[in-house]
Amino acid sequence: METTLTQEETFDGRSAVELALGCFTIGTLLFILFLTLADNTFILLIGFVFFILAAILNIIMLTHLLYHFYMMPQQRKHIGLKIAILLSNIPIAFLYLGIIFYLANANSTF
Repeated sequence: METTLTQEETFDGRSAVELALGCFTIGTLLFILFLTLADNTFILLIGFVFFILAAILNIIMLTHLLYHFYMMPQQRKHIGLKIAILLSNIPIAFLYLGIIFYLANANSTF
């Protein structure tokens, strides 16, 4: 008698959403602190370190999601949504960076 697997492996992907929301929240808090504090050089240093760590973590998570996207074709729509949520932080980070550069040039003495 032949046995077959009828259970499909499911992919939750909740950790990808939690990582994206956590990075967005921390980045937004650092951005608000940068805008509100008079001496913001320390916030810039913390923000740069956070940016590097968040980029590494997000690249690892993206690699993990892409692996599951390839290995689980029946759940590509669900995993693709998680990838889109994870990648949505990129334009937000560029917006914050653009505002920071604009404010730095506006306050420049040159």
